[in-house]
Amino acid sequence: MRGFWIRLDGAWRELLRHQQYEPRVEALLGEAVTATVLLAATLKFHGTLTLQLTGDGLVSLLVAQCTHDFSIRAVARAPERIEGDPGFRELVGGGRLSVTIEADERAARYQGIVALEGVNLASCIENYFATSEQLPTRIALSGDARSTAGVLLQKLPLSNAQGEALGAMSQDAWEDLQSRVLTLEGSLLRLGSAEQILQRVCGEHDCRLFNGEPVHFACHCDVQRVANVLRSLGLEELRGILAEQGAVTVTCEFCGRPYRFDAIDIERLFAAGASPESPQSLN
Repeated sequence: MRGFWIRLDGAWRELLRHQQYEPRVEALLGEAVTATVLLAATLKFHGTLTLQLTGDGLVSLLVAQCTHDFSIRAVARAPERIEGDPGFRELVGGGRLSVTIEADERAARYQGIVALEGVNLASCIENYFATSEQLPTRIALSGDARSTAGVLLQKLPLSNAQGEALGAMSQDAWEDLQSRVLTLEGSLLRLGSAEQILQRVCGEHDCRLFNGEPVHFACHCDVQRVANVLRSLGLEELRGILAEQGAVTVTCEFCGRPYRFDAIDIERLFAAGASPESPQSLN
């Protein structure tokens, strides 16, 4: 078996400092960010892992990203005001969950997509592992405005040489451990220590606790990416925006940073041999 536990405090609050959501959307976003870090921790890669939910519920889109060095960012699209206390299914509706892994060293890209089927986000991700990875997985997630946390437990495959007896012992241990993960309270996940979580999940089983890794908020937006988006709109449409507003301003949804392009900047984007350097009026 292998497992990962994560609690985000400062990094999570720094992420929320750039955005504002209703409490239920905020909690769902926190669970998604936590899950993304847990998924990234199971891999050995250099690149970015993206967890995306698209549906026809109150939250039409949710994107959470984590890099190999555990920098995170996330965004959700939802109404500014939500009446009542909607559950998970009301929030996401019917849709799909996708996990995309982009590895820097080989310019490789892998994507797995499953339906958003489950009573919560954790069960949807468990379904992803069951259908896309064929790896028994249990997840517990919990988040609020101050912190977000989670546990991921997996049963790793045994080789044929390890024998049936060890396989039976492994299965018995898995049944016990996964049942304990499912009973973890959200408050314990967010407030307890790694040692407390380990004791609650593993109990009398032999286990080893490794050193942790820091997680931090970071956005990867830059001038070149914004310029590429503007070029895709076309010069005539951008000239129309300039005529109405005097400038074209693009604000990053992840960190809130504004990029402002005046008329000279826009013409420069479409000039022959234009370079992707920063425009003079960039804020």
